[in-house]
Amino acid sequence: MKKITVHMTKEALFDFLLFHAYSKFTGFLVNILGLAVAFMGIILYVTDRTGTANLVFYLAAAFLFLGYTPIQLKRRAAKQIKINPEYAKPVDYEFSEDGIKVVQEERSVSHSWEEIKKAVVTPKTIGIYYEDEKAMIIPKEDFGEEFVSIFQMIAMHLGTSRIRMR
Repeated sequence: MKKITVHMTKEALFDFLLFHAYSKFTGFLVNILGLAVAFMGIILYVTDRTGTANLVFYLAAAFLFLGYTPIQLKRRAAKQIKINPEYAKPVDYEFSEDGIKVVQEERSVSHSWEEIKKAVVTPKTIGIYYEDEKAMIIPKEDFGEEFVSIFQMIAMHLGTSRIRMR
């Protein structure tokens, strides 16, 4: 059995939320739309079909499309760290051959490996989904020296088809 204590940070939560938002098709479309608006403004300006003021409006609109989601997610992560007890207080995770046990204060929940749907690896976190839209989010830095052994355990029980690496 391997045990770690997680202290969620707003940076780690933001990293996971960003992955979650942009791993879906809608996140991709918002980026395409933002870039299309910017390129359209630049092309219209270069071909003398619009003036400088309109170019500024096109670029501002593009900035809004491209920047709104990350700014919103950064604010959401900071808010969740403060108000959500699941993130505000330390959580102990115990990884064993039976599954993952989550302990926070007096509350304890166990998830067998059969319950685990998938795992996603982002630059700063590992998200272990026990339902389609619910995950245990663990900052990589909190694994410490146990990272390799715990990740091997996750990979062994889930298989490579249920692990997404970014």
